Amino acid sequence: MKNKAIFIAIGGLVLAAACLLAYFCRQQPATRTPDGVAKAAGRAKLAAGSKTVDGIDEMREVVKSHIRENAWTRMRRPGKPSVDSSMFGRFSDADRKLCEEVQAAMDADDSRTTIRLCSKLMSSSDPEVRSHVVDALGWFGFEALPELTTMLGDSDEGVAQSAINAWESGFSEIEDPAARLKVSKMALNALSSKDALQSIGAQFSIAATDFIDAVEDENEAFERRIEVVQSLVDMIDSSNESLSEAGRELYDEITGHEWISISEAERYLDDPDNYEPPEE
Repeated sequence: MKNKAIFIAIGGLVLAAACLLAYFCRQQPATRTPDGVAKAAGRAKLAAGSKTVDGIDEMREVVKSHIRENAWTRMRRPGKPSVDSSMFGRFSDADRKLCEEVQAAMDADDSRTTIRLCSKLMSSSDPEVRSHVVDALGWFGFEALPELTTMLGDSDEGVAQSAINAWESGFSEIEDPAARLKVSKMALNALSSKDALQSIGAQFSIAATDFIDAVEDENEAFERRIEVVQSLVDMIDSSNESLSEAGRELYDEITGHEWISISEAERYLDDPDNYEPPEE
C-alpha cells in the first residue's frame, strides 16, 4: 500500500508538471513565419478591414509626434517667398488684413501663427490670395503638410499645382519610412481631385515600398506588406470613386497584379512571390 501511495504521488507530480509545461508553452508566442500562422492572421486582418478614417486632424498629430520624437528642425527654402505687398491692395479688406498679418508672422519666423492665419484664408474666393497662402505654407514645409493637403484639390489649376509642388517638397523632409507611409495615406484619404490623387499616389507607392524594404526580418516585412495591402483595400472600398480608382491602380503597381477582390488579395498574401491570379 505504501509503494502504491508513492507511485500515485509521483504520478500526480508528473501530471502537474505536464500541465504547467503546457500552460507556459501557451503563454509563449508561437513562431510566426510567412508560411504559417502569420499568413492566416494576415488573411483574417485583411478580411476584417481596418475601417480607420484618416484625415487632416490625424495628420496633424503625426506631424506633431514626428517633430517631438525626432527633435526635428524645420528646413528652410533659400529665402522667403518674394512678396510685393502692393499686390495686397487688390484684395478685399478682410483678405488684405489677413495677408498682411501672415507676412508679419513669416517675417517673425512664427510658423504656428502663419499656419493658423493661412487656414483662415484657404476659403478665400480670390485665387491670388490662395496662391499667396500656398507660398507661405510651402516655406514651412513638413510642418504645414496638413494645411497644404486641404489645398491640393483647389478649384484653380495653378493654385492646385503649386500646392502639389509645395506638398511634395515638404513631404521630402520626412525620413522615417513609417511616418512617410502614414502621411501619404492620410493625404490620399482626404482627397477627391484626380490630379492630386495621382501625384500623392506616386509618393504613397514609393513610401510603401520603402516601408516594406526597411526591415530585413522576413516576418516583419510580411506584416508590413499586410499593412500596405490593407491600406489599399480600404481605399478601394471607399465611397470616394476617385480614391477607389487610385487604390486599384496602386494595388496593381505595388503588388504587380490587377485588383480583383479581397479574396484574391488574401490569396496574394498567402504567397506574394508565387501568386498567380485565376485564369479568365
